[in-house]
Amino acid sequence: MRQTWLVVVLVVVGLLAVWCTTSAAAGASSDVIELNDDNFEHLTQATSGSTTGNWLVEFYAPWCGHCKSLAPTWEALATELKGTVPVAKVDATLNPLVKKRFGIKGFPTIIFFKQGKQYVYTGGRSLEQLKAFALSGHESVASAPIPAPVSAMDQIIEMLNEDVQHLANTKKLAVGAIFVVGGVVGLFVGFVLGRLTSSSSASKTSTKRE
Repeated sequence: MRQTWLVVVLVVVGLLAVWCTTSAAAGASSDVIELNDDNFEHLTQATSGSTTGNWLVEFYAPWCGHCKSLAPTWEALATELKGTVPVAKVDATLNPLVKKRFGIKGFPTIIFFKQGKQYVYTGGRSLEQLKAFALSGHESVASAPIPAPVSAMDQIIEMLNEDVQHLANTKKLAVGAIFVVGGVVGLFVGFVLGRLTSSSSASKTSTKRE
């Protein structure tokens, strides 16, 4: 009987310990700042000269294995650089305007933003390497001007262009047929107009002779 109660007590204590640990982990706030299409420029002020300071931003995709592997290191980096360099991340799959603005093609893409310039990181992904890049290592990397924000209208125009291009690539025969038919119709109309013009000229000449 005593052994049974002892087992019950141990199980209860174990469950409480697990619950407390899980609750603490869930309640822990992240030092990584979430950026998106709506708040990117407002928070970073990248184009206006970064009056909010320098920023280190990761562009990621939820399905990217390398991004998942980097996540714990990115969290630790944000904690270490807190108060010095804001560390942020952007889900590029949900924020097409920011993705297009910075020409994001692969994941993760890490960019350091400083005083109107951007520095793309291509080194290792250890905590120390990333920290060194954010503090001073970026100075040895070629910089590029930060592009202006992409407007919603620009995005719509881009989508329309992509749709037209897609149609041209996937429906080449249909598009070709449209141009051929259009060309034939144009030639026919031109021929008819030419004949009518010739007939009219001939009629006028005949009338004058009479």
